[in-house]
Parts: sequence; C-alpha cells; structure tokens
Amino acid sequence: MTNILISLSDGDKRLIFALLLIVIIVLVFIGLLGYLLMRIMKFQAKKIDTLVHDAVVTKVVNDKRHFIRYGRNKNWAYFFKQAYIPMIIIIVGFIVLFIHNAIYNNWGYNPFSTYDGFGTLFFTWKLSGEYTDGTIIKFAKLVVDNTPHFDAIAWCGYIFGPCILVGGTWYLVAASSLLARTILLYKRSKTVFEKSLDGYHQDEALTNKDNTNTNN
Repeated sequence: MTNILISLSDGDKRLIFALLLIVIIVLVFIGLLGYLLMRIMKFQAKKIDTLVHDAVVTKVVNDKRHFIRYGRNKNWAYFFKQAYIPMIIIIVGFIVLFIHNAIYNNWGYNPFSTYDGFGTLFFTWKLSGEYTDGTIIKFAKLVVDNTPHFDAIAWCGYIFGPCILVGGTWYLVAASSLLARTILLYKRSKTVFEKSLDGYHQDEALTNKDNTNTNN
C-alpha cells in the first residue's frame, strides 16, 4: 500500500483528494437534507393539534377510537390539500414528455441527458481511462464531459426536469408531513383520553371532601 502511494503522481494524488472531497460534500449534503426534513416533520406534526383541537374541546370526539378516526380523516384531507399542486406539476411534466416522444417518435428519450436534455445545464465529469501496470495502480484523469449550455433541442428536458425536481421535492415534504402528523396523532390518542391514578390517594381525597363539607 505504501509503495502504491509513493508511486502516485501529483496528478493522481490530486484526483484522489478531489474524489474524497466530493464524497465528503455529498455526505454533508445528505446529512443537512435529513436534518432539514426532520425539522419540517417536527413543525408539521404540530398541525394535527390544530386540526383536532376544536373537536376534542367541544367533545365532538370523546373516545380514543373516534379520536383516531376523526384525526386520520382530517390528516388525509390536509395532505391532499398540500399535495395536489405538486402532483399537477409532476403530471404536466409527464404530459410534456409524452408529447415530445410522440412528436419525435422517440420513446427511449432521456430527459436528463447531457446531450439533448436537462443535463445540458450542468457540469459533468468522466474518467478518461483506467488501467493497471503490474502491481502499480494507475488512476485515470478526471475530465470535463459537459459544460453548461443551452440547446433548443433539449426543450423537453428543460420543462420535464424542473417539474419533476420541484414537484417531487414538494410532494416528498407533503408526504413526510403526513407521516409526522400520523405519528403524533397516535401519541396524542394515548394521552388525551388517558385516566391516570398517579399521585391519587383515596384517604386524602375523602379527607379533603370532608373538610370542604365542614367549611360549607
């Protein structure tokens, strides 16, 4: 292993460093995305209290089973209210893709392609080649495969890509919020109608009752 590291050229070492840096950035991005999603779920979970509060306070629901059924109906209704716009965006994207494929008779079209799709707007890289020389590993060079550019032929990708990314992310947030509210709903169902004897002593209760009657 030491011999391999020593035999690496400066270019190979820079390539390894760049790859490690990319991996670290991706892991940090995934961690931040997960943290953001958890914060959104925690915030959205509180919405279930708003949805069922009046029904509980006014005793429209007065037992655990009714509470869960009522809360579930309210929760799904709120989810559909949140999700119908991103679903429309996603459907529009697929309609555009269908129209494009029908016009050009190209049903294998990749809307994220770097040649004629959404990918033309982004940098992409590729390895120039990869080979071994005996026991010494030679690392391929990382070269730019595509530079951001606009191409009219990629019009479908420019519509489909944002529709899927925006609509998909929006729908993911709505779906995770639904899950968060469902979890909190079941937690609430165990405490809202709970009858507990913690700290209750019958003798003390009777004594307090007698004292109240004597004072009256």
